[in-house]
Amino acid sequence: MKKHTFILPAFLIIALIFFSCKKDAPPDDNNTDITTTHGVFIVNEGNFQWSNASVTYKNFTNNDYNEDIFKSVNNRPLGDVAQSICYLNGYAYIVVNNSNKIEIVNLSDFSSIGVITGLGSPRYFLPVSASKAYVSDLYNNYINVIDLSTLAKTQSIPCNGSTEEMVLQNNIVYITNTRKNKIYLIDVNADEITDSITVGFASNSLQIDKNGKLWVMCSGDVASNINASIHRINTQNKQVEQSFQLSTPLDIWDKMRINPSRDTLYYMNNGIFRMQINSTLLPENVFIPQGSSLFHGLAINPVNSNIFVADAVDYIQKGKVNFYSPDGVLLGTINTGIIPVDFYFY
Repeated sequence: MKKHTFILPAFLIIALIFFSCKKDAPPDDNNTDITTTHGVFIVNEGNFQWSNASVTYKNFTNNDYNEDIFKSVNNRPLGDVAQSICYLNGYAYIVVNNSNKIEIVNLSDFSSIGVITGLGSPRYFLPVSASKAYVSDLYNNYINVIDLSTLAKTQSIPCNGSTEEMVLQNNIVYITNTRKNKIYLIDVNADEITDSITVGFASNSLQIDKNGKLWVMCSGDVASNINASIHRINTQNKQVEQSFQLSTPLDIWDKMRINPSRDTLYYMNNGIFRMQINSTLLPENVFIPQGSSLFHGLAINPVNSNIFVADAVDYIQKGKVNFYSPDGVLLGTINTGIIPVDFYFY
């Protein structure tokens, strides 16, 4: 369980212009479209029940920066415990866990265009068609189904346990569950669970590699003395092809990500580890050491494969994001709001 409480990617527009380590500059008020170049939006959870969640904006091309762009643009706070961000058709969907809602903004200027309410404890938002999306949930035993035309919840798909990350492949949504030893499969046409696959306990991250194989990271459980594990699944026959056992449990918010060429995995385990998808053994050495930091989020920039690691510092004060070259060389740091956790690159 998280110490304070629980609380990708789209088509890219322009290649990255090299960003060196510079002091953050204020945002350019004359910009009419903040996404015409290249940058990142960083979701910050904020402190539980303080309603100080935020989104930090950083433009790598012109060095524009805004620590809390949602509040700056919309003149109101984002809410209580932001969890994740997803892009669809020019809009960003920001899941605000403890406020039981999803804020929708126009990505070009971050102005609010709507709110999805009536949710329990939402975690991740996944579009499954042009008109429909699924939302996972921390406490409620179901997946929320959202009508994107009305921004209303239309039904719930029963799924016992706490659902987390989801991924869509061939009209099947694969869903992690942090309280079970299975991932669940939903047919998007029927909106119902049609199958499950046994993996390790407490799955939390999903990635699809260049061969179409599904990778699942499971955090295990400290109280039950269950170690973390990573699994590769053949989605054609729904069979686990290979499993890797870690030596300890992980924190439930530790994540696994994949590079743009989808041949290299990165995962959090008191540091960042790097693993080729054709490996037969887990890496022995840490790729990016954690040191005195508190790693809390992980992302790979799809433009240049740079590695972004969120540092929660102490879960109280404002955090930061360090970003590294694909070889693990520190390139710079972005100051953020409190508890940075998720990313969207444009």
